[in-house]
Amino acid sequence: MTTLGMKPVAAVTAGGERIGQAIVVALARAGYDVVLHYRTKRPTIETTAELARRAGAEVLLHQGDLSVRAQAEALRETVVRRFQRIDVLVANAGAFEGTPVDHFSDEIFQRMLQDNLFSALWVARSFGVWMRDQGSGSIVALADVAALRPWKGYLAYNIAKAGVVAMVRTLAKELAPAVRVNAVAPGPILFPPGFPVDQQQREIERTLLRRAGAPEHVAEAVLFLCRNDYVTGVVLPVDGGRLLAGDDGY
Repeated sequence: MTTLGMKPVAAVTAGGERIGQAIVVALARAGYDVVLHYRTKRPTIETTAELARRAGAEVLLHQGDLSVRAQAEALRETVVRRFQRIDVLVANAGAFEGTPVDHFSDEIFQRMLQDNLFSALWVARSFGVWMRDQGSGSIVALADVAALRPWKGYLAYNIAKAGVVAMVRTLAKELAPAVRVNAVAPGPILFPPGFPVDQQQREIERTLLRRAGAPEHVAEAVLFLCRNDYVTGVVLPVDGGRLLAGDDGY
């Protein structure tokens, strides 16, 4: 619920580039003021902030490592202190790294859990409890189709993103009816740097639509989940039909 005369407020984690930037710009164009979180990449966050301002948003920047619970809570405190309200949280922070089963290490596993699961869990829990007490709110987390159909060679990443799905479904129950919690599961959209071209093409060909998606496709899905107040606890694939196209090596 938005107070009369006040713009809604959205916080986006890792909002400086790639899919995060598209989400921030889409929210700004939809009429939200935006809090942009970043961990290290200040120049990219400044670029995104300027795009959001041009779209009419008031923009606030916040730096922190959200895999640390206290820093996730500090982000929530920053939003509340400035705007006295929180309408939307988009938990977008994450990282992608291959972990073949024969070359698995504690270090990589912990890094994938921290960057993908804990960075979503701590911020979603902190914002969610505050939203519940506020009486309303929407949380959207970025999962991955790999959480539903695991990628071969990415054991730690798959486990971490499956944890995000479990988190979303659990928080949807815990925070209802005041707060809605959903996830978007992107498919072949913006491959990670260094991802081999032949593998990119292979993944594209495995979609039903036979083409890669764009960050804007994810941003539109996030907006849908923010706007539709009768949807909670869902994981929405934005994957060109990849999940229906057969296993083929996943």
